[in-house]
Amino acid sequence: MRSYISIFLSLLSFIALAQNKKPFVFTYGTDTVYNSEFERVYSKNNDTKKVKPTKNDINEYLELYIKFKLKVKEAYSLKMDTNDAYIKELAGYRKQLATPYLTDNKVTENLITEAYNRMQEDVSVSHILILTSKDDLPKDTLLAYQKISEIRKNVIENKISFDSAAYKFSEDPSAKSNFGDLGYFTAFQMIYPFENMAYNTDIKQISQVFRTQYGYHFLRVNDKRKNQGEIKVSHIMIRFNNMNNQAEINAAKEKIDAIYEKLQKGENFEELVKQYSEDYTTKANNGEMQWFKSTSQLPPDFKAAAFDLKNIGDYSKPIKTNFGWHIIKKLEIKPNPPLSEQKETIKYKISRDERSQISNKAVLERLKKENKYVQNEKELVNFIKNVDSTIIKGTWQPIESTLKNNVIFTIGVQKYTYSDFSNFIKDYQTPRKNGKIDAIVRDYYNSYSEKMNFAYEEDRLEEKYLDFKYLMQEYRDGILLFELTDKMVWNKSVEDTVGLKDFYEKNKTKYMWKKRADVAIFDCRDASVAKKVKKLLKKNPTDSIIYKKINKKDPLALSITRGKYEEGQNEILNKIEWKEGITDLPSNNNKFSFIKINSIIPPVSKELSETMGVVTSDYQTYLEDTWIAALKQKYPVNVNNDGLSKLFME
Repeated sequence: MRSYISIFLSLLSFIALAQNKKPFVFTYGTDTVYNSEFERVYSKNNDTKKVKPTKNDINEYLELYIKFKLKVKEAYSLKMDTNDAYIKELAGYRKQLATPYLTDNKVTENLITEAYNRMQEDVSVSHILILTSKDDLPKDTLLAYQKISEIRKNVIENKISFDSAAYKFSEDPSAKSNFGDLGYFTAFQMIYPFENMAYNTDIKQISQVFRTQYGYHFLRVNDKRKNQGEIKVSHIMIRFNNMNNQAEINAAKEKIDAIYEKLQKGENFEELVKQYSEDYTTKANNGEMQWFKSTSQLPPDFKAAAFDLKNIGDYSKPIKTNFGWHIIKKLEIKPNPPLSEQKETIKYKISRDERSQISNKAVLERLKKENKYVQNEKELVNFIKNVDSTIIKGTWQPIESTLKNNVIFTIGVQKYTYSDFSNFIKDYQTPRKNGKIDAIVRDYYNSYSEKMNFAYEEDRLEEKYLDFKYLMQEYRDGILLFELTDKMVWNKSVEDTVGLKDFYEKNKTKYMWKKRADVAIFDCRDASVAKKVKKLLKKNPTDSIIYKKINKKDPLALSITRGKYEEGQNEILNKIEWKEGITDLPSNNNKFSFIKINSIIPPVSKELSETMGVVTSDYQTYLEDTWIAALKQKYPVNVNNDGLSKLFME
């Protein structure tokens, strides 16, 4: 036994010796910053591979990093990391930082490329829809599928035209007015399955039947065209309020035609906007509208006319829309930006779009394999037997038989039980239109297992990814640093008015006015005005009296500027001798000016109110320096010059 103890103690001594030999930069209190940590954090904001840091660079950063570590250590000492607000804020950041680790980058890149390529083209389609819900019973879903398949068959065989079929059978309410025509759109403007089918179907062809969250569809591609970019236009608009009132429409047409004739004769477009346009949202801005695309939600005829204009400055003939008559002028055009400029926007849209499920699915399959996910089908079947029809209404309550510890799946060594799953259903259940109990429970099960697989992975990101571990530590320390510095320095400098005033009193000689002149500068229309003003000044009147007498007939005859200026501060004062009284200034553009120096004020300390910003900043520096000195007393700092000399040697 003693020999084992002896070996164990020897091993501990060896480990301690090895650790002591590990190069370090400095210690503070009982903590140590090793070379590897210092190099990592320094290199995060400096490309040390291209430019090796100088001794001066290292020393400057060393001082900053020592202060950082002292403050953070104090925050942990004060247990600020146990504060509920801190924990909640950190959890929010962690969720954001974890996202890239729970995404399949290859799938995402493919989706970005696909979306960008589609954005280069607009597609015009018409569609027919038969509504279904995900909660529909299989027999109802089958009936809907058979119905739309029969409609498609009749269209394909030319027994009925597509437009007539859309008007007669489509359950999209808009089909009664547009015959199923959805116009032009591009990527992200339709749900992803619909977009897929539209872009994967050739012009004038009819697609296969496909399903979306709304039901079963088939579509006809009417046209595809190159994306036309964005355009900015201005317009003149004459309104009519009733599309069915032909007299009103004709009256508006006469007016727009008269305006168009004025344009043809060379009158200014912007002036005609101001005189006649009835679009009151754009009239004040010369009729200028916001940038829009050919797929924007504007009347099709308006968009077509705008994009048909060839040159900047060209204007259209009168165009009719549901809102009125328009004459459109082309102001600017810009093409679809390159992928490099849109990548992050597209990536964000993917994360908010049905496409994200593709990446989620790929990641989920990977996580299940990596983390050894095992489903217990037998226990799931037994669980379902204990669920009644209230789950369809979304009012199901767990019972004793569903609150057992029977394991329905495992992830790694973690077990997930009936009880866990029951509580998930209870918290997340929603009323269903109809459906089978088995299918509903399995739907919840899939959601629950997916949620737990992602949660299991997220909880272990620090273990699996060293860069995530370091990133989270930066956020932990950064939030604590901000909170404690705010308390000890920034907020204190504002709230501690007594301390601020005391600091000012002890240092007021630092906040001095230079020699100043209290002056009034008089700019006069001509020499006669200057003569009258000088005469008035002998009686020392107020400015209002001077203005009343001098500017009675001409409000621009005189202007007065008063102020106190330090030496070197005012260009006029720099050119004259400083003495009390009136001094004429060189005439400029036939104007006559003179300056009256009321008094010369010797150097004096500024009042606190006159230099509050500077004093507050200096007080913050004082508070921080005092605080750091106290922290160094509490946690003594020892810089290891030998460790410093070995930094960035490899």
